Amino acid sequence: MNVKHTIAASVIGILLIPVASRAENAPAPPGALRQSIQREAVRLASARTAAGPPPQHRSWATRHPIALGAILGIVAGGTIAQISDGRVTNSDGRPVFLLGAVPGLLIGSSIGAIIACSHD
Repeated sequence: MNVKHTIAASVIGILLIPVASRAENAPAPPGALRQSIQREAVRLASARTAAGPPPQHRSWATRHPIALGAILGIVAGGTIAQISDGRVTNSDGRPVFLLGAVPGLLIGSSIGAIIACSHD
C-alpha cells in the first residue's frame, strides 16, 4: 500500500466517522424502542417453548469414564511403584514410575469401560 492509498483511506475515514456517530445518536421515535423490546421478548419466548427443555449438563467424568479411569490408573499405579521402590530408575535405566503406570492405565481404563457399559 503506498502513501496515496493511505491518505485516501484516512480522508474517507475522517469524512465517514461523523456521519456514523450522528446515526447512532439519532433519537428514536417515541415508543419504537418499547415495541422492539416487546417483539423480541415474544420471539424469544416462542423460541424457548418450541425448543423444549434445556439439555442436562453432565460432568466431564460422567461423559468420559474410560479417560478418567486411565488418568487415575496412571497416577495411582505410578505413585505406588515409585513409593514402593524408592528409586527413580531401575537397573535397566527405565523410570520406575512407568513400571506402575502402565498396569495402572490398563486397570483404570478397564474399570472405566465397565462403568461406561453399565450406565448405557
